[in-house]
Amino acid sequence: MTQAFVWWSESGGPGKTTNTMQTAAAIGRDGYNVLALDLDPQRGALTHYAGYDHLDHDTPDKTVEPTVMDTFFGDTKLEDIIVSTPYFDLVPGHEDLSNFESALNSSDRRGVDEYWVIREQLEQLSDQYDVFILDVQATLNDLVDNAIIAARNIMVPIELTPKGDASQQGLESTVDAMDSGFSKMGVDIVIKGTVPSRVGNAKIFEQYRDSMSDRGVPLSPFSIPEHSLLRYTWDQQMDLFSFIESSETRDLRSYEEHVPLAFKVIGRWMTGDYTYDEAVAQWDAVKDMEMGDATPEKLLGDRKQEVNA
Repeated sequence: MTQAFVWWSESGGPGKTTNTMQTAAAIGRDGYNVLALDLDPQRGALTHYAGYDHLDHDTPDKTVEPTVMDTFFGDTKLEDIIVSTPYFDLVPGHEDLSNFESALNSSDRRGVDEYWVIREQLEQLSDQYDVFILDVQATLNDLVDNAIIAARNIMVPIELTPKGDASQQGLESTVDAMDSGFSKMGVDIVIKGTVPSRVGNAKIFEQYRDSMSDRGVPLSPFSIPEHSLLRYTWDQQMDLFSFIESSETRDLRSYEEHVPLAFKVIGRWMTGDYTYDEAVAQWDAVKDMEMGDATPEKLLGDRKQEVNA
């Protein structure tokens, strides 16, 4: 099936939705056909971020029909509810996703079959998309189980704090247990990468990086810093790349110019256009560059390009 990833962490607030939005856009800008799925029943998640907040909930004046739940447990096709953004397509989320478990229990799916609800929908679109990226809530439940089984490659945003590290260790145990249970059916669930988010101190990054490396955690060679840029993209309801190219938004400040480059490198690491070592080499080569009027792609070169060419 098409490459698929789920951004997931067992703690709330480390940047799952922000990273979903930016990596989907980064990968889409490289020419891939990307479909992102908002599988968080909370309002104000990816659907809101992408500017479709009128689709993620019902109001006294309007009922959204059909929703993603109608594709999982009804006759609606997933492709019938897809909307577009500048660099990727989106399956809007809806508050009715909070009823996923009850709908699953009322369906005729039992045993192993109950974990394939989302996977089956994505398989029908494999010929239309190169990459699927799923955004889910933190709480482990039937909906998140389905998303993990569908994607199988987990990207983990992590805050470099004792709480964040504890959450990471808990997630590692959960993934090991799931992989053990499903590996007999040929399903391999792996942590593809871990990306530190909201980092404000380089020394703290180095401290946790060493600790996680000792545990074999695939930690990215860079972190997403804590500053106002990404909050501005939320306010404008646009991805970072659209934000920096818009005539209606502010220019990047010098200390922010590495952020779009970081998301580009993460995206290429996810898709396999960069190996881990190539991602490290590319990051070392561009992390101190000023973009000016150049695009991130111009500084990094075309995807598939040899790092040391």
